[in-house]
Amino acid sequence: MSETEEAPAAPAAPGRLRRALPHSRRGRLSLVSALVLALAGAGFGTWAADTWPWPKDRYCWGAWEEDSGPGFLGDEAFGDDDDGARTSEETTPTRERPVGTCKVSIASDFESSYDGDKVTVDQQVSVEYGPVPKAAEARLKMIQDGFLGGNMVPLPDGLPGTVNGRGGLLVLPESCDTRDGRPTVVTMRASGTYTSDSSSAQSDPADLGGVRQAAVLLVAVANHGMEAAGCAPDEPLKVSSPVYDLPGERELIFSAGDVCGIRGLHLDTDDIEDQTGAATRDLQTCSVQGSRDGLAYLQLAMVAQPRLAAVFDGIVGERPVAPGWRGTGSIGKEHAIVRADCAGRPATFLMGVSTDPDHLAAFANAAAARLGCAPIAPKGAAR
Repeated sequence: MSETEEAPAAPAAPGRLRRALPHSRRGRLSLVSALVLALAGAGFGTWAADTWPWPKDRYCWGAWEEDSGPGFLGDEAFGDDDDGARTSEETTPTRERPVGTCKVSIASDFESSYDGDKVTVDQQVSVEYGPVPKAAEARLKMIQDGFLGGNMVPLPDGLPGTVNGRGGLLVLPESCDTRDGRPTVVTMRASGTYTSDSSSAQSDPADLGGVRQAAVLLVAVANHGMEAAGCAPDEPLKVSSPVYDLPGERELIFSAGDVCGIRGLHLDTDDIEDQTGAATRDLQTCSVQGSRDGLAYLQLAMVAQPRLAAVFDGIVGERPVAPGWRGTGSIGKEHAIVRADCAGRPATFLMGVSTDPDHLAAFANAAAARLGCAPIAPKGAAR
């Protein structure tokens, strides 16, 4: 494998809104000229001393600095637009209300040098800090559907979470848990659209700088959020290793073909493709979607990393999914969850979109066999 670049609370006080100054090459030149003249007229030697007095903007509770590396923080985010703007709005978590949000937005309009079309680019990087939801379906939808797909990889250095080039999730230390025991997580998502006169809006997410840089951004904002909320560990979290276990390419699946590389796991439908992600002792993921429309057909995940698995504590249930199944779990309207002992530690098996027990049985048994433990579902459960 190779490295890639790629509780209920009282009503909150109004969130702090911070709107950054417009960022553009043209605006900066005007500011530079005005400031140089002012400094020269006042007799200051600041410019001559090569000390730039205008501080760089910071975003998301001070975690990210302008021009610090990722494309969305630099002038390249504006493309050919000399008057593009970067703005931010944020609500900082506090000890009294450890919930926060942050959004950095990029707005750019320019004329295409290729065909003369007017082009509009709107991009965002959104961060949320807070405990996982209480309700089981809401929690599964947030965590499994958003951050345990086949395109996610484990965070490096044993950090409990997942990441890809468009965002990620990090589970914070126990010191940040709520009074009822729910873990607090930080999530980050990049999104955006590119629209021109001759075409409809296309997906064009903000540039996070690749998978490893996304992990660095996620950990940085988590550290600042924990500091603000008063639950930071003695040593800040850090990313010091490469990102491994890269997801595979999407592969077309024929109607009778097995998906996710698991014998007996098939959907009996055409025009689908699967993508297998991590396959480690701590995490295994796979996603199936329509090859033409991109609609999700199946989400599967096995989570054994203790702190990441803790986000599912309290929603697993107290009974087996069905007679003969090991462990406890439940099958809902859109998700299924099973937890059982596997190779000396608990493993959580998750399924989204489909709620067919046969799909869950095939995946759980295959994952259990890979880990060297007994089957989760009884023989014949997956036909």
